[in-house]
Amino acid sequence: MQSIDPLTNPCDGVVCWKWSKSLWFFATLATTAILAPLTFSSGAVLVCFVLTVVTLCLGHTVGMHRRLIHVSFGCASWLERVLVYLGVLVGIAGPFRIIYLHDIRDWSQRHPRCHSFFIHTHAWWVDW
Repeated sequence: MQSIDPLTNPCDGVVCWKWSKSLWFFATLATTAILAPLTFSSGAVLVCFVLTVVTLCLGHTVGMHRRLIHVSFGCASWLERVLVYLGVLVGIAGPFRIIYLHDIRDWSQRHPRCHSFFIHTHAWWVDW
């Protein structure tokens, strides 16, 4: 990979805030905070837990990361598509974008002066 300009290299680049993504996350958080008390039940908590496990564990971790990015196991194409679809539901990125983001991160981490954004050198609350 080649740096397009001095601001897009892994050492001296600038991390930019994307207001539209922050607005989307805040809107979903606000909607949840307002509507969750109205629909709370133990069954709803169980459904939330199950869907979180399915999308994060099966979708993102197994489908997007282990299968799509690293190709660390083989499976039928229909199963790969289902796992990747579940991974897309997490909301980080689509299949092509997640591969691109992962490659950028790995490329950056191989540089001796890697930007702290890619190597998580801050305290957990700052990186979060």
